[in-house]
Amino acid sequence: MKRFFVAILSLVMLCSVMFCTPVSAASFTESNTVVEYLENGDYIRTTISWVENSTRSTKTAEKTKEHVSANGNILWTVTVRGTFYYNGSTSSCTAVSHSTTAPSSYWTIKSASSSKSGNKATATATATLKVGSTTSDETMTVTLTCSANGTLS
Repeated sequence: MKRFFVAILSLVMLCSVMFCTPVSAASFTESNTVVEYLENGDYIRTTISWVENSTRSTKTAEKTKEHVSANGNILWTVTVRGTFYYNGSTSSCTAVSHSTTAPSSYWTIKSASSSKSGNKATATATATLKVGSTTSDETMTVTLTCSANGTLS
């Protein structure tokens, strides 16, 4: 009987935590991830995530491209972050920033930049692969667009 009471009490506490989220809390959403396979078995994984302000027609969003090895290790990434205003008839990017990572010991970030134009936020990064004395550069560009109705792509 004691175990039954503890189980019921735990269930009640879990439900109260789940349903006590403030109404004004930001709603976090993530889109489907798109994967593009490369000839060598590696792939580029692209993900869009965003926070929408419920009181204004603005979204802050990130679009990340990850170069992933054939065995699933992230080699390097570039992310563009933009803040967008939209009102149903027009949209614009009001702020932009970027970030990069290179978790693989064979890759280093050589350069990165970001810019905004109209309803687009763009980041471009170049990473260098070094194996022994051989090096090669790879460039990825990430463009995040917000439509007049707030749809991100």
